Formats: sequence, C-alpha cells, structure tokens
Amino acid sequence: MSKAKRSKQAADVNSCKIGFIGAGKMTQSIIHGLVQYGKVDPKRLHVAAPSPNNTDNLKQQHAGLKVTKRNLDIFGKFDCDVIFLAVNGNVIHNLYKLGGTRPAPLTTNFIPNMKHPFYVLSLISGYEIKALKDVLLNPEHPDKYQMEMHRIMINCAAAYGLGVCAVDVEPDSKKLAEVVRALLSSVAKLEYIPETQMDAACAVCGAGLAFSYYFINALSDGALKIGLSRASAVKFAAKTVNCATQTLLESGKHPNELKDEVCAPSGGAIYGLSILDKADVASGISGAVEAAHKRAISLAKDDNPQ
Repeated sequence: MSKAKRSKQAADVNSCKIGFIGAGKMTQSIIHGLVQYGKVDPKRLHVAAPSPNNTDNLKQQHAGLKVTKRNLDIFGKFDCDVIFLAVNGNVIHNLYKLGGTRPAPLTTNFIPNMKHPFYVLSLISGYEIKALKDVLLNPEHPDKYQMEMHRIMINCAAAYGLGVCAVDVEPDSKKLAEVVRALLSSVAKLEYIPETQMDAACAVCGAGLAFSYYFINALSDGALKIGLSRASAVKFAAKTVNCATQTLLESGKHPNELKDEVCAPSGGAIYGLSILDKADVASGISGAVEAAHKRAISLAKDDNPQ
C-alpha cells in the first residue's frame, strides 16, 4: 500500500470509531475520560461484553454509546478504528485451553480482513502481543491485516484526565500512530515501558493507585484523630502527597534523600517514621505490589485462579 493511500484511509482522532472488548472498571474509566476530557462523542464509542451489568450503566451515562454481546461486532458490524482489549488474562487463557494446538479466537471467528488501518491496544496482563495476535488474526492470512498493535498500561485516573499510561514504544516516535497518541494523551501522561516490564508497571501504577488512596485515607484518619475536620484532613493529606510527588519528580532525588531532608533531629517526622518502621509498613506496601502482580499473572495462567 502506498503511503498516500494509507494516509487517506488512516483514522482521524476527531472521527475515529473506538471499540472496547470488556466493560469493567478500566473500560469505564477510559470512556469517562474520553468523553469528559477528550471530548469524544459517545456515538463513536462501542463496547462488547457478555453481560449487560456494566454496559447498561454505560449506555445510561453516555447517551449514544453502542453495546453488543459479540466481540466480533467491534471489528465487523461497528468497524472500529481503535480497539482496547480490556478483559482479564483468564479470558485468553481459556481460549488457549479450548483451541488445542492453536487458541480459539477471541471473536466468534477471527476478525475480518478490515479494509483500513486499525489499532489494537491491549491492557491484558500476562500475554505478549504475539500470543494475542494468535487469538485475533486469521492464521490463513495473518499478514493481510493493516494492524498496529501495542500493549499498554493505563490506570483509572484516566477517568479524570489525570491517568498514567505506559506504552511499549516511545510515545513520540513514529512507532505510535498519531490517532493513538492523541486519544491516550487526552486522558493520561504517556511513558515508555518495554513490553517485558508491562506487567510490573500494571502492578505499581494500576493497583498502586488503590494503595495510594489507602495511604491518603490513613494519613487523613491520623489528622482527624488530632482535631482536623474530615474535609480538611483529606484535603491536606492529598495535598501533602501531591507535594511529595512533585518534589520527587522535580528534584530527581531518591525518596530516601528527600525523606532525610524533611526529618529534623528529634523532630516529629522521625518519631512518626519510627512508628511506621515498627509496624513494618514499608514491607506491607512492597508486598501489596507483589500480590497485585501475582494475582494478575495467576488470572492469566492458572486454570482455576482463586
């Protein structure tokens, strides 16, 4: 295909159709962010999920959004340009179990040979792009697809246009299509992470967002205990964590170095840190990240994840 012809057919960020396979919290967050901050018309959004539990809510929240129970419709009937794969790894694992020497397709059949370039973004932990292509592309003619595929990690802060998104290529390079870059950038800050490290990034940045809210809540509980109102306690706890984040990124210093800069001899900070050390809080936080990573991999690889 000539560059001129490909450019003419390529999706445009202002008109592309966007599809989601899976309707869980990640899909909901991305959709909310795209509508509110990316100014995407809900009529351009399409979601496939076997149950109406989440899709009914999405339709109510975003008038015009289209839903289906068939994954194939995202590629066929709806003919989407940008597709997010947002199911857990157990879905892919089951396809490999069913298929024997080759996995069963994620769609009813393998996706059709679409007549335009399209872009697939996988949020599925535990599976590399090669394995995902095997459940999508017709093995009879896998090279005929005009597909660009990436593994990404994006956290739920995307719902507020404040997400962090790891991409398996340099975001500013020609390896990432402009339409993909523009959509993701409207809800998140883009960072490069090699595909081999994407599962780790999901644990620290995806699940880590929940751990951060947990810490902020605990910090505000302490402030409430000593007299601040709940509203003030939450606000100051959040602003303090934001200060820590910004100074860390701005200075380039190691967290331990900045921690020492805050602690005065015999001061309140060092006394408080001794309590955290006695409670082994650092080990608990590290363990939480490891547990999140282990769970994602077990969903992707175990026959009966518990």
